[in-house]
Amino acid sequence: MTKAILTEYQSTAERFSKKPGKYQGFKWHPLFDLVQTRAGFFEPAPLGKQRSRDAQDDIFLACALASGAKIIASKDHDLLDMEKPFGIEMLTPANFVARFG
Repeated sequence: MTKAILTEYQSTAERFSKKPGKYQGFKWHPLFDLVQTRAGFFEPAPLGKQRSRDAQDDIFLACALASGAKIIASKDHDLLDMEKPFGIEMLTPANFVARFG
């Protein structure tokens, strides 16, 4: 985890909790409190230049690189289309679970 990723997740959760739908009114704060106390935090690794089509997705690659992760599980097509940047494999959550679950 990096501070930028946590901020991105919090922003997304707040947006979803205000929209009509199944997450409207959901209290996300306890989940983020848990993440802040339990997750390992890393300084993002420098990537040199934008790597993903969506520059906002580079925070996930920078975190994976800094942490030594071998896999990123995501549904984001901009990340998935990168295939294996820096040797980090991109898998959908379903493919991740199929392989390791």
